[in-house]
Amino acid sequence: MAHRDDPDRPAVAVSEAARGLARHALVWDNTLPWGPGYADADETLPRFHRAGVDLISLTVMGPEAGLDGTVRQIARVRAQIAARSDRLVLCGSAAEVEAAKAAGKLGVVFNLQETNMLEGSLEMVQVYYDLGVRHMLLAYNARNHVGDGCAERTDGGLSRWGLRVLEEMGRVGLWIDGTHTGYRTTMEAMEVVPGPFIFSHCNAHAVYPHYRNIRDDQIKACAASGGAIGVNGLGEFLDDDLARSETIFRHLDHMVQLVGPRHVGLGLDYVKDAARFWAWVRDNAHMWPPSPNDRTGSAFAQPEQVAELTELMLRAGYADGDVRAILGGNWLRLAREVWR
Repeated sequence: MAHRDDPDRPAVAVSEAARGLARHALVWDNTLPWGPGYADADETLPRFHRAGVDLISLTVMGPEAGLDGTVRQIARVRAQIAARSDRLVLCGSAAEVEAAKAAGKLGVVFNLQETNMLEGSLEMVQVYYDLGVRHMLLAYNARNHVGDGCAERTDGGLSRWGLRVLEEMGRVGLWIDGTHTGYRTTMEAMEVVPGPFIFSHCNAHAVYPHYRNIRDDQIKACAASGGAIGVNGLGEFLDDDLARSETIFRHLDHMVQLVGPRHVGLGLDYVKDAARFWAWVRDNAHMWPPSPNDRTGSAFAQPEQVAELTELMLRAGYADGDVRAILGGNWLRLAREVWR
C-alpha cells in the first residue's frame, strides 16, 4: 500500500518479524528539516512516532540565517516541544534518549546545517550545545569560513578558522558532521578530529555519483574514526524519482558491505512540503547546481519506510543485532561516546 504523501510509490510488504523488530529496537532518524516554514509539530512528529521512530534530530536551521535568526528559531522549537511535553521530550544525553523511549515519548535533539550561524564566535558552539544542538554541519554545499561545500566549484580544504571550530566542537561534545561538505574538507577534518566523525544524511557516490553523495574513502575514513553515516531518502541523491525503499537499501547495503553494520544508520531527511523545498532549491542555484540525472522535484522517503527498510535488511540476511544497530543503536553508541 502506498503512503499518503507518495501515492505512486509501490510499498514493500512488511512481515510481522520486521515490524516486531522495529517496534522493540530504538529507531533514530538523524535528520528532519525543521527550519521556519517546516516545523509542523502536530502532524509530522506524531506521524514519525506512529511509524516507530523513537528519536528525531530536527534541523532547526540551515544556511539561510545567521546567529540571531538561529537562536530565535531554536527558542520557538523549544517552546513547541515544551507545549507538548505529554508526547515530546528534548533529550541531551543517551540516557535521556533511552528514557524517552521507555516512557513512550518521541525524543528530540537539534542539529544545524551550517557553521555560518557562529558568526565568528567560537563561544557560540557551547551556547548552541546548551540549547539542544548535538551535531553541526561544517559547510552546506557552498564555501564558508570553515571550508568548501560539496557543490563548490573548487575543492579547497579546511581553513585555519575551521581547525579552531573543530577543536571547539570536540571540546564541547558535538558530533562533527561532514554532510553537504566538500570532499577535501571532510578528509582533512577526519585526519585531525580525535574521536568519531559522522555524516548524518548521506548516500554512496559509488552507487550514484551525485556531488552530494560521499565516496568510498570518505565512508572508510568515517568508519575508521568510529563514526557512522546516515542513509538519505531524497530521490535526487538516490537516482530514483520515487525514493523507493529498495533504492535506499542499495546505498545502505553498499556501506554495510564496505565498512560493516556498526557504521551505518538512518538520516532520511523527510520534507512534508516538497514543493516549498524545490522552490528554495531553484532560488539558490549557486548551492544546488544540476546533478547528473537532474532529478529536481523527486520525492522524499516517508517515515513509514523505516519498517520497509527493516524488512529489506532481514530479507538480505542481516542479523537482528545488526538491524537494531542500523535502526538506531549506532547513533546511541556515538551519543554515549561523544556527548558531554
